[in-house]
Amino acid sequence: MTSKVPKKKGQLSLEEQKYIQQNMHSLTIEEIADHLNRSHAPVAKYLKQHSASESSDDKLLKQKLYAKTFLQEIQKQFDDTSGELEYFENTWIGLIKQFREDVLPAEELQIKQFITIDILINRSMKERKRHIADTEKLQKQVDAEYAKNDEDRDIPKLANLETQLSFARNSIANYTNEYTKLLNEQQKISKDLKATREQRIKRIEDGKSSWVGLIRMLEDEELREKEGRRMEIMAMAVEKNKTKLSEYHVYNDDTIDSPLLTPEIVKNRED
Repeated sequence: MTSKVPKKKGQLSLEEQKYIQQNMHSLTIEEIADHLNRSHAPVAKYLKQHSASESSDDKLLKQKLYAKTFLQEIQKQFDDTSGELEYFENTWIGLIKQFREDVLPAEELQIKQFITIDILINRSMKERKRHIADTEKLQKQVDAEYAKNDEDRDIPKLANLETQLSFARNSIANYTNEYTKLLNEQQKISKDLKATREQRIKRIEDGKSSWVGLIRMLEDEELREKEGRRMEIMAMAVEKNKTKLSEYHVYNDDTIDSPLLTPEIVKNRED
């Protein structure tokens, strides 16, 4: 008889968190917990926290979107009652998160164009579907008239039905052509956006490998501001940890001491 392996306890490791994120949409909580040899509670708690964090991030990205100057034009172009504006918002947030919020103004305009064309594609395909349904309905009516005897056929009605049928078929072809053109345009924007980002990433990688490349990279105002903010955050973190390490700490052997002790810290305590 084999003994049952006890469930793991304690905080989830980084590897476990990564596994949960990768499988949260395809596996149940029970399946994830069984795979990790965990009870259901820590997995469910992590998923709840992760979902809350994602919701908070989405709200912040939506606020940033509504601060963009082009959004007023987007609101005029798309009907909120049909869900197009909401579709634009959700797609925008998804793409910005995919790019880890590292997007320049020129890239934002490309993303705007990409989503706009996507909405136009959706419109075109909806109309195409409607005309296909009309075609099938009209074809049944035409077939019903032709199934009658010659003397019983309503010739004017039949002619009208065939005219409508021809129009509906032409509309299907037109919307199919429109879809193809829009899709090609969208793929072109996607290709240009990818090329723009690859060039910027290459420039950043060059900056890591050479001093001249680093200077060129810092000439980019957006990157320069980003690096400045990062350095400021690092300085604040260093100062915060320095203060924390200068405080008294109780060790496992019950001794009390400061992990970090400098003349400045001693002087501050005396003062």
